[in-house]
Amino acid sequence: MPSMAPRRAGSGSLDGLDVPDIMKSQEDNEIEKRLLIAIALSMAILFVTPYIYQKLFPSPEAPVIEETARRTVEEALLPEARQPGEALREETVREAIAAVPETRAEPREIVVESESLRLRFSNVGAAIVRAQLRTYAGRDGELLELVPVELPPGYRRPLTLHAADPDVAIRLAEAVHEVSGIWGDRVRAPAELVFEFREEDLEVRKVVRVPEVGYTLGVEVDVRRSGRAYPYGVVLGTGIGEIAAVGDGDFRDPAVAFHQAGSVERYYEKDLQAGVIQLEGAPRWAAVDSKYFTFLLASPGSIRSLRMERRAWEQPAMTPEGQATPVGLVHGVAGMDAGAGFVFFVGPKRAEELALADLFADSLINYGWFGLLVRPLLWALKGIHGFVANYGWAIIILTFLINLALFPIRFKQIISMQKMAALQPKMRSIQDKYKRMKRDDPKRQQMNQEVMALYKEHGVNPLGGCLPLLLQMPILFAFYRMLDASIELRGAPFMLWIQDLSKADPYYVTPIVMGLTMMAQQKMMPAAGDPTQRRVMMLLPILFTFFFLGVSSGLAIYFLFSNVFAMMFQLLLQRWKPELTPKPAAATARKKKDA
Repeated sequence: MPSMAPRRAGSGSLDGLDVPDIMKSQEDNEIEKRLLIAIALSMAILFVTPYIYQKLFPSPEAPVIEETARRTVEEALLPEARQPGEALREETVREAIAAVPETRAEPREIVVESESLRLRFSNVGAAIVRAQLRTYAGRDGELLELVPVELPPGYRRPLTLHAADPDVAIRLAEAVHEVSGIWGDRVRAPAELVFEFREEDLEVRKVVRVPEVGYTLGVEVDVRRSGRAYPYGVVLGTGIGEIAAVGDGDFRDPAVAFHQAGSVERYYEKDLQAGVIQLEGAPRWAAVDSKYFTFLLASPGSIRSLRMERRAWEQPAMTPEGQATPVGLVHGVAGMDAGAGFVFFVGPKRAEELALADLFADSLINYGWFGLLVRPLLWALKGIHGFVANYGWAIIILTFLINLALFPIRFKQIISMQKMAALQPKMRSIQDKYKRMKRDDPKRQQMNQEVMALYKEHGVNPLGGCLPLLLQMPILFAFYRMLDASIELRGAPFMLWIQDLSKADPYYVTPIVMGLTMMAQQKMMPAAGDPTQRRVMMLLPILFTFFFLGVSSGLAIYFLFSNVFAMMFQLLLQRWKPELTPKPAAATARKKKDA
């Protein structure tokens, strides 16, 4: 029978250890580890969180710092800003506190490129040192440059600030600004450049906004001296474009121009040779102007003066002998009210672009006395160009329309000349009757009376042949001014050898053909007047040919096709009314001789 011995304590254990006790010990260790980890994480959060919070949400400047700065301002910087016992205004204190640190910047240049412009700004003076037009080419085929790159030191570039005090003017022009608002030294428009400068009692902040498209810059300027707003000036430019004794026409006739009292005035380089001209008053805008391009500052009501002068510079090695050639540059500075902003136009004198700078800026385009006729002609020319996409053909079509409109006047001219030609024998007999009398003989007055009676009897107006021509002259001069002053024709090609309608025909083909058409047209007209007058009239085509050798090919094309269309209308008129067909002067003379 089996033994029933009692079990020993610890029965069911391993190596003398009870299994439940081992499991309990392991669980206790795990709890202790987790507790230690939780304590470590809590300590980390407790110490790290304030550091992160301080980085994300920095505490405001300690009051003691601002109070120290306040005492510095009150005791040292602005003792004249308040009366004894009077506390400084908070705004004055903060402005002065901001002016305490001085600017420490290195000279640099920033290129801003838009669809229309490539501008290079210098933080020295916060000025434009290069201004290239992306849609216009210069003589070398590169982008057209508006800022003269050859300017010697001391000749200020556009947008340089100026002041009446010479010392302040030098400090403004030579100030090295801090630049903010952009990343890097080459940016794409739209861009906003912020130039800031602080030194001693002078503080400058200039903001220049360059649009993505267009030539009009928005500029805000704040100049302060000893914490107070300070009036300033803006350099419009020292010269414009290429500096040369003889230019290619793009920058011809440089001048300082301004709009005042509803009209535009210009002072050319020769007008400024006598000395500085100071315009007192408030021009609506002021500009350094040339034939096709301009720097224009517009700020109605904020421009308080305009200083105009001539800056001479001897450009080296311009003559074949290598001698220096003196060049006169126009220089303009617009005086501005303290804190005033303005727009600054850098580009071509195209009416629709100038109007974006100022409603009256398109009056800068110099159309002369015939502006009332030029503007509708230009509007019509641009409208036709919108359909044919070639300004040469647009000129020809517009010439046809002008001749069509003048057809009634030409018809009356031909009728009058035909009647005059028919009266030539009777007029010659009257003249022969009095030809032996002296010119001062009172009886010669009777000759004039008989001639006028003859005109009246046959219903002939002695001015009928000339008056229609006089009526056409304003249109001719208006067309000349339009083609000469409108930048739309600059670089506009026609066909074949004519690749720029704003320049003269390089081979003189159009002016020579124009002279030949004038001679042909005279042959088709009735033979009026005595032989001496007819010989003088035959000299006109030769004179006109020499005159048109140097004018724009666009104008020569206009005059050439004006003659062609006039002859075409005259031939149609003669087919319609054969009696108006003139008899050649030579045939008429032979007929009289035979009789």
